[in-house]
Amino acid sequence: MERVEIARDSAEYAEVIAEVFVETVEKSAKAVRHRDRAREEITPALGECLQYIYLHGAAPVREIAWGLEISVSAASQLVDRLVKKALATRRENESDRRLAVVDPTDAGRSIVKRMRRLTSEWFASVVEAMPKQERQAFMEGIEGFLSVALANQDNIDWACTRCGENASFCVVRKIKQERDKGCG
Repeated sequence: MERVEIARDSAEYAEVIAEVFVETVEKSAKAVRHRDRAREEITPALGECLQYIYLHGAAPVREIAWGLEISVSAASQLVDRLVKKALATRRENESDRRLAVVDPTDAGRSIVKRMRRLTSEWFASVVEAMPKQERQAFMEGIEGFLSVALANQDNIDWACTRCGENASFCVVRKIKQERDKGCG
């Protein structure tokens, strides 16, 4: 089989490098969080569910399912497990269980804060090891990519479900606001 060289400035190379970047961040962050979660017996799925309700506040199971891109029954099972571990509470709606609101407990919030801190520390150690000029180029490159990639998305709301932050400088927030202005 003939090996084909790809150019450094090609879209193909950019795609490969982006894929490696995403996998590196995901695997490294998961490894950092896993070492910490092991003592709490929290699976990655439980950790992600707990983090979602921590970031977005009290939410019905249907919203959690939408935010995590899983089925409502899978989200309900995760919530049940979090409740059993006393990491979340479920306030039932008397007329319809599907409208129950889920909130993290103090113990659940503590775990999420710790997981987020560990992930942030790992990421900061990598970024801070980069020369200042490369750090700036890195941020500008990611923001530039997202500005183009998300600008034509019919629904970029999923991107805003990831962090729960409302930083005024967030590129995703700016794109979403521009889209919402155009719809108004």
